[in-house]
Amino acid sequence: MSTIGKLFGRSPFNLLQRHMDQAGRCVEKMGEAFDAFEAEEFDSLPAFATEVSRLEHEADQIRNDIRNHLLRRFFMPVDRGQVLRILSQQDSLADTAEDICVLLTMKQIRIPDELRESFGKYRALSMKAVHLAGSIVDELDELVETGFGGAEAEKIRGLCRDVAYTEHEADVVAHEFVRGIYARDTEMTPGEFHLWMRLTRTLSELPNTAENLADSIVMVLDLK
Repeated sequence: MSTIGKLFGRSPFNLLQRHMDQAGRCVEKMGEAFDAFEAEEFDSLPAFATEVSRLEHEADQIRNDIRNHLLRRFFMPVDRGQVLRILSQQDSLADTAEDICVLLTMKQIRIPDELRESFGKYRALSMKAVHLAGSIVDELDELVETGFGGAEAEKIRGLCRDVAYTEHEADVVAHEFVRGIYARDTEMTPGEFHLWMRLTRTLSELPNTAENLADSIVMVLDLK
C-alpha cells in the first residue's frame, strides 16, 4: 500500500483528521510562544516562529496530498466541495498560528499589567475553540459509520454549539482587551499600538475560523 493509502486507511476522513491534528500542533506551539511572550522571554520567540512555520509546512503537504490524490481516487460519502471547504478552514488555522508567531517577533511589546488577565483569557478561549473544532473532526469516522445520524450526529451538533459559544466568549473578552489598549494608547508608541491591534485582530481569526469549521460540518449533517 502507498504512503498515502496507509495514511488514508479505510475511511476517506482519516487524512482530513491527520491534517487537523497537524493544524492543532501549530496552534499548540503558538500557545507555547504566547507563554514565552507573556513571560517577556523575547529572545526565544524567533525559534517558536521557525518551529510553527515548519509544522505549518507539514500541514500544507498533507493538504496537498488530499487535493492532488485522494479526492480523485476515493469514493467520498459527502460532496467533495464540502470536504475541500473543511480542509481550507483547517488550513487557515495553521496559517493563522504561523502569522501570530511572526507578529510576536516583530517588536518587543509588553502586556500592560492591568490587561494581563483579559489577554490570557482571550488567547485561552481562542485556543479552546480550536480544540473543540478538532474534537468534532475526530468524530467524522464515527459519523460515517452511523450514517450521519443518531446519537453521534447529536453529539457533533452539541460540540458545534460549544464552539459557537466559545467564539462568543472570545469576542467579549477581546472587546474588553481592545478597550483597555485604546485607554492606554497615549502610553504606547504608534508602532506598539499598531502591533497590538494587528495581534488582536489576527488572534480573533482562530475562534472565528473554528466556528466556521464547525458550521461546515453541521452543513454536512443538514444535507444528508
